[in-house]
Formats: sequence, structure tokens, C-alpha cells
Amino acid sequence: MRKGILLGLALLFGTAFSSNIFAAEGPLGLTGIGVYGSFGTTMGGGVGLSLKWGSFPVIGLKYNLADNGGMLNVSADYYVIDAEGLARNLSYFLGAGLYTGFSGNNLQFGLRVPVGLQFWPVRKFELYLSPVVSIPLLPTPSLDFGAELGARIRF
Repeated sequence: MRKGILLGLALLFGTAFSSNIFAAEGPLGLTGIGVYGSFGTTMGGGVGLSLKWGSFPVIGLKYNLADNGGMLNVSADYYVIDAEGLARNLSYFLGAGLYTGFSGNNLQFGLRVPVGLQFWPVRKFELYLSPVVSIPLLPTPSLDFGAELGARIRF
């Protein structure tokens, strides 16, 4: 089982840092970078760094403040719909992805579906609110809900 977890993590990071990472205009090919806060029961609350390379990958690196020993969470999403316009400065996104969390001997792994609203107060600056449905697979399968609130600068 441990080999399966390590293989899953290797695939997650290998896919996230594939060759399309260098196809955009920003540093290291980034199309956006920002900060976010999250809350929810499975992935917990915390603060993190959002790194975006087009619609894929969208990486979240978060430190979970709710866990007693502190937990590092990593998520990788593919935005199936990205910045689809609703109004002049309002758009939405829909994604699918994976997440994992590490804390001492505690390991979490699961699927996630972020759905979000993006507000663009000025060009190239995005504020977003994203409810996230998560399906933890490890340590026990279940269904959970959380949310992320953040800001990103787009290149």
C-alpha cells in the first residue's frame, strides 16, 4: 500500500511539473501567482500559495493551521472551465484535481472539485471564492466540503 501511495504522489508531482509548465509568459512559465486561505473539515483551515500555469496545473501549497502538529497540503487541479465570463468583471471556473497532506505519520490523499467565482477589480488581478467538494480516499473514504478565498496576479 505504501508503494501505491508513493507512486500516486510521484504521478501527481510529475504531471504538475510536465513540459507545458514553460509555455506561458511569467517567471518559470507561470500565468498567475497568489495567496489564499481555506477552511473545511478534511483539508482543514490554513493559508497557502497558489501557482497557476494556464488551466493546468493549478497548484496549491498550503500550511494547515487547524492541525495540532501542522500539516502541509498540496493540491493540483485542472480547470475544465477557466475564467468563463458572467458579467463585465465576473467570471467562474470549474476544476477537478487531487490533493495530499502530510503531518508526521498522518497522510491524507483524495480527489477534489473546485467551483469558483472570480472577480476582476482591475486587469490582471483576480479575487476568487471557491467552494470545494473533496473526496478523501486515505485514511478513510468519505465526502466533504470546504472553501478557498484568495487573490492572484495574472501574467
